[in-house]
Amino acid sequence: MTRGPKPTGDAGSPPCLAAEIAPDYFDPLGVDARQAADVARWRKARRGELLLARAALSIADRQSAAARIGDHLDRLLEDRFADLSGKVISGYWPIKAEPDLRGWMARCLALGASLALPEVEETNRPLVFRPWRPGAAMRRGHWNIPVPDTAETLTPDIVLAPLVGWDAGGYRLGYGGGYFDRTLARIHPFAIGVGLSAGRLASIYPQPHDVGLDAIVTEAGVDYLRDRV
Repeated sequence: MTRGPKPTGDAGSPPCLAAEIAPDYFDPLGVDARQAADVARWRKARRGELLLARAALSIADRQSAAARIGDHLDRLLEDRFADLSGKVISGYWPIKAEPDLRGWMARCLALGASLALPEVEETNRPLVFRPWRPGAAMRRGHWNIPVPDTAETLTPDIVLAPLVGWDAGGYRLGYGGGYFDRTLARIHPFAIGVGLSAGRLASIYPQPHDVGLDAIVTEAGVDYLRDRV
């Protein structure tokens, strides 16, 4: 493959090189500014492509994917937890053509679980989790995402983290704000990434701030499961 000349000097920002250079260029423990910038540009490009592809799906396809994800979540949680009674499960309010799992969450409520939704209460801080159930009063939160209209908070035992993309190492490509990473590093729930199998990437080139998930579930099944020590 013919490659263009390597950028030199300070003549503007260099193009993203993630698709061209050796994989070991990306050191998961590295903090090199150039490397981090390349990763950020690469992720932005992949994020845009995946969001466009997801938005192009029909409503019927989205509903079918969400139903299958719910079935796979049932089996995963049945294997991991003898009983959901008393467990706090945080879901999410679907945006940008994300799988809508609110119906699945209602089923968990019927099994004795408590439900929560995340909220960005402070910029660049971990998420907080507000109790939720179908029909609860809502208000507009950060990015105009609906959040429960209550000051009460819960600490979830199980967190669903919506995926834009993901890799075989259990790392998540989200929307770039870092909120789930900050949160998972702080409270350590059983964290499940949920999204579409088409979002699988060879690697997201994890950086020091990235927190791996415990499981990844797509419409195809449980695509990743980490054994906790």
